Order: sequence, then structure tokens, then C-alpha cells
Amino acid sequence: MNNNRKGFTLMELLVVIVIVSVVGVSASISFNNINDSTAEIELENKYMEIQRAATLYLDLHNSSLETFIENREMYMKLYVLKEQNYITNDLENPVTGDNISVDYYVKTYIPSDNSKVDTCILEIKSDGTEKCIANSNGKKCGCCDLEISNNNPQCK
Repeated sequence: MNNNRKGFTLMELLVVIVIVSVVGVSASISFNNINDSTAEIELENKYMEIQRAATLYLDLHNSSLETFIENREMYMKLYVLKEQNYITNDLENPVTGDNISVDYYVKTYIPSDNSKVDTCILEIKSDGTEKCIANSNGKKCGCCDLEISNNNPQCK
């Protein structure tokens, strides 16, 4: 009997299919994680850009600067920055795809330790409570000298 067969056995083909499937799933999971990280970084950068725009606005408007010096803090609605073209990019949240609310406030303030002028983005709810949206590094934690809470978690 001539045993000169060429080709793969069924078992060899199944092993190759399993290996390719495992590699494909691993690559897909890694790609999704990288995409999520990139969107988070992009959102943080967008928040920092908004805060730089508020600082620029403050520097260029004497009446606002005088109010800031007198009160050691100043609140500015994103709507004002957008309307006066201090923010030219769209306000789309890259993580969720929703728009960043123009009803948020940028708070420019001197922290309790008097270290330097700092900024953060807040949502001010109807009852007057402030919810941290982003600190000066664009992260959703430890902002505006607020006490650590669900609205202002501690950075990890």
C-alpha cells in the first residue's frame, strides 16, 4: 500500500483553527481596550483645553480679572466661552458620543493652600450643589477643593 498522502489531517486543521481563533479574540480585546483608553485621554485633553480657554478669557477681560482677584474665585459658563469663540472645537464627548453640556461651569480659583491659580469644570445642580466634572488635569476626581464624595471621588 502506498502511504504517500499529501495534505493535512482533520486534527491538524482543527488545531490551527483553534489557535487562529484564540489569537483573533485576544487581538480584538486588546484593540477595544486601546480604543477606550484613547477616548478617555482625548476627553481629558478636551477638558484641559476648555479650562485653558477660561484662563485666557480671564486674562483678556479686566472686569472678570478684578472680580477674580476680589473673590479669589470665578465661575464661567462654557456657553460664554463657546459663544465668544474661546472654544472653537466641537464639544463632543469622545467616550460617550454625547455633547459636553454648555451649562457646565469652569471655576477658576485660588486653592485653600494658596499654591497657585487652579481650574476645574463643574456641574451646578438646581439645589446649588457642585458636581466635579474634571479637575485641572482633565480627570473626574479631586477637583475644586470640594470634599471627597460620590460627586468628587479621590484620584487613584
